[in-house]
Amino acid sequence: MKKTIILITLFLLIGLKINAQELTCSDFKIGTFYIPTSDEMKKYKITSNDSISEMTAERDLNVNRYVVIREKNSQTEWKNGIGNGNPTYEILEWIDDCTYRLTYDSSKGEMDEMTKWVNENNGIVVSKIKIEGKCLFYNATMTTNEGQKISQEGVICVE
Repeated sequence: MKKTIILITLFLLIGLKINAQELTCSDFKIGTFYIPTSDEMKKYKITSNDSISEMTAERDLNVNRYVVIREKNSQTEWKNGIGNGNPTYEILEWIDDCTYRLTYDSSKGEMDEMTKWVNENNGIVVSKIKIEGKCLFYNATMTTNEGQKISQEGVICVE
């Protein structure tokens, strides 16, 4: 009887492991996600010619996380939850399952100087570093028209 219980438990554990879903890049293409804010997210690495420097941007302490609603080729970002303030509208151009170019959608609202500048410099390329649990860690890089590379690491998680 004891062996039967052990075997049943073993088969259940194996079955749970087999059915445990490992997330892939495809799981981050459509749906509702969140981007938690952290001190790491305000750090940018700037590569220009042969020099590398780091810049720290000021963080809006009123923002705890961003909520992202992503459809196939677009996403809408809300600060601190859906319906809070004005959303940001973005266009996603998928390069492969794990990489896309992000630009801001001028047809859905007025753009500020920063979003115009990003678009004028061909947007931001976002690529996967790794997936852990329900979160995808990424590197976002923009290459300016002057050849300067500005990059930032971040994380986006399944809601």
